[in-house]
Amino acid sequence: MQAKQYKKILHDLEGDVDIEGSCIVSRDGLLIYSDMPDTLHPEAFAAMTATLLGAAEAAMDEVKKGIPQKVVVEGKNFYIITTGAGPKALLSVITQSDDLEKTYKAVMKAAGKIEKML
Repeated sequence: MQAKQYKKILHDLEGDVDIEGSCIVSRDGLLIYSDMPDTLHPEAFAAMTATLLGAAEAAMDEVKKGIPQKVVVEGKNFYIITTGAGPKALLSVITQSDDLEKTYKAVMKAAGKIEKML
């Protein structure tokens, strides 16, 4: 049942904004659900994004400024956006969107839906 709900959340997200791939990941880096392109290895991507967000959270804790809302990695023609989805999970997406603000809002909304499920 949860797989159907995860699929709907990611499908809705991809319908709202230009998302090329997305995955739901446990905080310890295990893949929960993936809608990634066949050219990627979702399990490896999941582990790396969890590490990325964990490091950002540790850095923010060190400077006593709360927790990061998101981590954004900017590549030549794309972005990886990772955000927490509650205490148990995170959401990571790949996008080429030119409207990052709209994409951020859609990703945060989807992360909120995931948090409510877990």
